[in-house]
Amino acid sequence: MLRAQKSKTELSATGLRFGIAAARYNPELADSLVENCLATLEAAGADLRRTQVIRVPGSFEVTVAAAKLAKSGRYDCVIGLGVLLQGETSHAEHIAGAVAHGLTDIAITTGVPTIFGIVTANNLRQARVRCLGKTYNRGREAARTAIEMARTWTNL
Repeated sequence: MLRAQKSKTELSATGLRFGIAAARYNPELADSLVENCLATLEAAGADLRRTQVIRVPGSFEVTVAAAKLAKSGRYDCVIGLGVLLQGETSHAEHIAGAVAHGLTDIAITTGVPTIFGIVTANNLRQARVRCLGKTYNRGREAARTAIEMARTWTNL
C-alpha cells in the first residue's frame, strides 16, 4: 500500500550531511551560489561541519567531484553548483547537457540524490539575477531541493 506524502515537505536539514561540488569559474557568481547554498542549509539546521565543499575549475568538472562525494557514502545528498554563460558557440549547451546527464547518472548509480544547481544563462545579466538575486537565487533553491530529496530518501 502506498503512503500519501505530505504536500509540503518540512524544510529541516537537521542531522543531514551534504556534499557540494562547485565550480570556481565566474567566481563572483559561483561564490555567491556556494554562500547562498550553505546559508540556506545552515538556516534549515544543517551542521556545516558535516558539509564538505569541493571546488573545481569549471562546471564540467563538477560531475567528477560530485561522483567522488556520492560514492564516499558520507552524504545524504550531493549538490552540483556552477555557472555557464552562452557564448557565440554551442559550447555551454554541450557542457550543461553533459553535467545534467552526469549528475543524473551519479544519482541513479549511487542511490544518493544529486542536485543540478548549474546556472545556465544567455548572458551575464541573466546569470546575475539567478546567482545574486535576493528574490530568486539558484544556490538557495539547490539547497532547498537537496534538503527535500535527502528527507524523501531517508523516509523511503
